[in-house]
Amino acid sequence: MDKRFKKSVFTLLALGVVFIIGTITINSLIKEKLEKFIQERLPENMVRSYDNINVELFGGSLVVTNASLIIKNKEDGVKHTFINVEKLKISNVSYWDYLFNDEIHVESISLENPIIAYYKDRLKPSKDTVRHAVARIYKPIFADRVQIKNTKFVIYEKGEDSTKVYVKGLTVEVDGVKVDNETVIRKIPFDYKDFEAKSDTVFVKVSPYENLTVEDFSVENHKAVFENLQLKTKYSKTELSRIITRERDHYNLSLKSLSITDFDFGFNQNRFFAKSKQVSLIAPSLEIYRDKLLADDPKIKPLYSKMLRNLPFDLTVDSLKIADAKIDYKERQQQDNSGGSINFINLDAAISNVSNTYKSPKKTNIKITADFMENTPFSVDWSFDVQNKNDQFLFKAEIGPLVADKMNSFTEPNLKVLLEGHTNKTFFTIDGNNYNSMTDLKINYSDFKVNILRKDGKRKNKFLSIIANTFISKNSEKKIDNYREGSADATRDKTKSVFNFLWISVKNALVKTML
Repeated sequence: MDKRFKKSVFTLLALGVVFIIGTITINSLIKEKLEKFIQERLPENMVRSYDNINVELFGGSLVVTNASLIIKNKEDGVKHTFINVEKLKISNVSYWDYLFNDEIHVESISLENPIIAYYKDRLKPSKDTVRHAVARIYKPIFADRVQIKNTKFVIYEKGEDSTKVYVKGLTVEVDGVKVDNETVIRKIPFDYKDFEAKSDTVFVKVSPYENLTVEDFSVENHKAVFENLQLKTKYSKTELSRIITRERDHYNLSLKSLSITDFDFGFNQNRFFAKSKQVSLIAPSLEIYRDKLLADDPKIKPLYSKMLRNLPFDLTVDSLKIADAKIDYKERQQQDNSGGSINFINLDAAISNVSNTYKSPKKTNIKITADFMENTPFSVDWSFDVQNKNDQFLFKAEIGPLVADKMNSFTEPNLKVLLEGHTNKTFFTIDGNNYNSMTDLKINYSDFKVNILRKDGKRKNKFLSIIANTFISKNSEKKIDNYREGSADATRDKTKSVFNFLWISVKNALVKTML
């Protein structure tokens, strides 16, 4: 072995030893820095613990096992958030960036099987109006990918029915994460480039009376898809009427699929925003029941324009589409029966500019087509300007041929009235605002007759029926086009719903026309 070869071998061995010693030293330093960060840089109201921190010799990776974090109120020390992570792995730490670029750059961070429990009623909001950093950050942190796998997340609130939100099997991946001293004081304390998420079980208590469940959802490439949604009143109709003191709708909504495309969300100067190019609802089926025997709810019911205008966040949805919907509305007005119903099937809707960010005169436009009472064509063209403080709107509708006795499923149990005859075509336009409306109506009908029933709902009240039919024109015959026309105004009862206002507007015009 010549001297030059020996020298090369010794040089390589020396470099190897230096590399190994350097790697061990840097790994030890990284481990020490992580332990110091956990112990010293997290706020005092965060209680942290873990079983062990292992450092891979040459992989540049750290593994923290059985890590836990408990967050307390600063004022009274009450614990409100509990986080447990089976394994936290930080992979491929860049030593070069750490030593020479004064930043921490890692390839990936993964959290396996985390369990997060948050007790909403225990949190005591800070009186300090200045937003403080979640933790002290001395070096910017960059992560190419952050994965949170198989998460169980629960939010609790006060009361016996305490589960507010429950999510199981949640997996999230966030790419291009950056954390520094500027981001940690924001409501979302980091920047990111993209994210994906999926889960197999979601439960949300929407109110004390309704629950929302989602069978599974996924978020990928700025598109979110929710499968098999259900929004239901958790009580039966009878039980709901027993426990409430004022009118409230009983809901049963099922939805095959909800998709949100090209969406974005975040905060703009501490105000939350959400936007999407298109939201689509596929095959929703909605059953609504209202017990009118209960006392009215005296609260003011805003029109849709005001609801959008007064949202506590910025909403921008360019297009909302509903396909193949079914709606069944049942109302009970008499003690001696279970109520009457009306329905819409094959309902399609296209709604544009669902937003409170557009400026006047841009309007929200709603176009609806459906089959009313099984086979009567029904179409609506509805528009309003969200920024109009008077809530001005225009509602145009066209109703095709309708056999009058189809309406008896609603009028007989609720109004003790039976209808006969045919309406061949009906047009009406409601020009309204938050206070009143003017409705123009045009109708073609034949052989129309009203039978008023006695109180028992079984026998005809011949006297009142004769009087009613004396005043109602039997046919719409007219010299020119066989349409009867009329106009009437209506005053809005602000304690009633949007649809109540539409109904009384049409009713007043219909009475004026037919009488």
